[in-house]
Amino acid sequence: MVIPILEGILKGLVLWIYGLILDGVNAMANALLDVFNMDLSYFEQYAPVTGDIMQIIIATGWALLMGNMAFQAMRSMAAGIGFEGEDPKILFTRTFVFGFLLVASRQICEIGLGVTGTVMGLMRIPDAVEINTPDESMLGAFDAAWIWMVIIGIILIWQIVKFFFEIGERYVVLAVLTIMAPLAFGMGGSKNTEDIFKGWARMYGSMCVMMLMNVVFLKLLLSAMSTVPTGAGIIPWLIFVVAIARVGRKVDDLVCRVGLNPARTGDPLGRGIPVMVSMMVAKNLGKTLAGTFAANRQNMGHLLRLLSHLGQTGDRP
Repeated sequence: MVIPILEGILKGLVLWIYGLILDGVNAMANALLDVFNMDLSYFEQYAPVTGDIMQIIIATGWALLMGNMAFQAMRSMAAGIGFEGEDPKILFTRTFVFGFLLVASRQICEIGLGVTGTVMGLMRIPDAVEINTPDESMLGAFDAAWIWMVIIGIILIWQIVKFFFEIGERYVVLAVLTIMAPLAFGMGGSKNTEDIFKGWARMYGSMCVMMLMNVVFLKLLLSAMSTVPTGAGIIPWLIFVVAIARVGRKVDDLVCRVGLNPARTGDPLGRGIPVMVSMMVAKNLGKTLAGTFAANRQNMGHLLRLLSHLGQTGDRP
């Protein structure tokens, strides 16, 4: 009689905690929809120092543009003694053009963000996110169905939370690229430094594509989770949903293979920490075992010499 009561109390406690976690993830998902507005309003609201940093970045961009022009002009004047320089007319024209682009760098970035936001609007971003996980009635074929429900739900929630963090990182990268745009335009005034500007432009466009990929995989994830099968069919469904979330986090690698240049988000170092810790533990354990073996060997040698000495003493008349 006592065991069923304890089992009921345990079940109620676990399901209550599980419900709190699910409600928290749903709230997180709904708050994340603000990221898909494709502007810096959210970033500037919760990081007010952004405006001051942008003013400094614009001044630094002008310093780079003018300094680069002066340096390249000096190289052109020293062309007679072996230095390779650019045509002064082309150099001054490029500097003038990129000076105009530097002043309008924020507006240019907003145009790119606006185009991306328009495409996102055509994809019909959901107004609210509701994460559906299997309930106990869908797992009737399993023994202790509520335990399986909690395990499957925790697996799904963990994968979804990691995907949400990946979306947040991509948004921050895009915002930082927008803030640093004057530096990129400041390096475009010369042919010798235009590769820096081209690299920034390629990465900026690629990150806009990554924001579109976020919407695509979010809609795929929500669509897959809205059709939960019953019985044994829930196992391949779980694998399918987890695969969508994992591919959504790794899609930057796929985009790189296509030829674009997005920033690879995530934490590669974090994935290597368990291996590093294991190697350190194994190394320390090996040192400890080696020291213990050496000490025991030395003590055994002392013991054998002592026994030999006692044996020789015992043989004397």
